[in-house]
Amino acid sequence: MARRVLLHVGAMKSGTTYLQGALYKNKDLLAERGFLVPGARWRQQIEAVLDVKGRHKHPEGDSVTGAWDRLVAEVDEWDGTALISVELLAPAGPETVDRVAKSFRGVTPEIVLSLRDINRQIPSMWQELIQNGADWTWPEFVSAVNKSRPGTRERRHSRPGRRFWSEQDMVAIARRWGQAGPLHLVTVPPPGSPATLLLERFGAAMGFDPDGMKSPPPKNTSLGAATVEVLRELNAELDRRGLAFPAAMGLRKHTLGKRLMPALTADDPRIGLQAPRWTQSFTRDQAAELRGLDATIHGDLDDLTPVDVRGIDPRKVTDKQVRDAAVASHAALRTDLNKKLADPTIPGEIDPGEGRKATARAVSALADLVEWSVRREELVRT
Repeated sequence: MARRVLLHVGAMKSGTTYLQGALYKNKDLLAERGFLVPGARWRQQIEAVLDVKGRHKHPEGDSVTGAWDRLVAEVDEWDGTALISVELLAPAGPETVDRVAKSFRGVTPEIVLSLRDINRQIPSMWQELIQNGADWTWPEFVSAVNKSRPGTRERRHSRPGRRFWSEQDMVAIARRWGQAGPLHLVTVPPPGSPATLLLERFGAAMGFDPDGMKSPPPKNTSLGAATVEVLRELNAELDRRGLAFPAAMGLRKHTLGKRLMPALTADDPRIGLQAPRWTQSFTRDQAAELRGLDATIHGDLDDLTPVDVRGIDPRKVTDKQVRDAAVASHAALRTDLNKKLADPTIPGEIDPGEGRKATARAVSALADLVEWSVRREELVRT
């Protein structure tokens, strides 16, 4: 029976990918020190969380039935401390929180919530949601986040706003998960801080010393503004073709968004956002409420003070920049698929002409390639 269970529930885009990578990169070292990271791969923790939230399948189609019970069984057999980290838990409702709290034999889980300043979260979340199939424009998203923030009347009426705040309402998430067990708050250090500081704070919350741990390779590199727009338009185009997300999730999110596109953004300016006025007062109110909770703070709530994000306003990205990014993405995906597929049927060349129509054709050609790959895979399966 585990003596302690530490459950890192998010929030999304608060360094979670880096921290999860550190846990699995050092899985054997942590085991030697008495810490279990359950699941041979992090995906098994994801599947377990999908299961406990009432889902039957992973978005890519695999069944997740029984995955939570298997994870719990592995934890219950461990004589030490178990570490679980899945940010999909952050927006979970009271029923899921209650089930999780009662899952582990003879032990109440301790909850870890990592927090990052809200202005840095806005462009990060937009990009992440685009990688997960959304096609909301930047102005639409930023406006919705503002108008639907906690305490406003618009909150229930804006889909992008609801999606953002379900993951980023720090106080609501902390209060809900604080019902499951002792609460730890970890603040993401401000820009310019030592690279190891977040892991040190996380380790203090989870109970391990990060000394001697290897750093994981970067997995969540930000995309450039034009490249994100390509992915957004690709989502919209595939929706029109009857391939709504999660169709082609592997190609869109993992192959393009996470692996190929980051390598194409060297000359593509990152998304920037000057901290809107409302973020200052909002953060002060949230920090005051967080200080009033029965929680252990690792770091400093002043780290949540909004800072400007350096980069370009996505509204200033030109058609040519988007078209060039689409052409580069098309070429990269063609090359990648050529390595995997024996006899690919490749769409025609991209029209190099100027203007919005040429940009649309570039995105359409990329969609042709994605659609062709999906349809081919469906034929192979049948």
